[in-house]
Amino acid sequence: MWSKFLVLGATALLAACSWTASSNWHLMDSGYAIDALEAEQFAIEVHVNQLKQLGGEVNSPEFRLYVAERLKWHGLCPRGWEPAACVEDGSCIQRTGRSVTVFGRCATP
Repeated sequence: MWSKFLVLGATALLAACSWTASSNWHLMDSGYAIDALEAEQFAIEVHVNQLKQLGGEVNSPEFRLYVAERLKWHGLCPRGWEPAACVEDGSCIQRTGRSVTVFGRCATP
């Protein structure tokens, strides 16, 4: 009897952890993962398939709108966002076989 409660508890805990905006599960399921860094700064990891659907370019208007919408969904950057200065030249964009990570900060009024 206790083993059923233990299994249910463990399952609930794993499910709760897997749906945070910064989790790998969220990246695979939703196409992106957001990790809040210091105050008003963040990193957004976008799955390569999602990036392809947005045109494949992190400096495109489509990508910027995509990021702005996701940030608002999670209560971040209500006034918009801007990429870190190093994003334009690509020096701080992290690429892996499955995703691209872009750093940004919330826009100031």
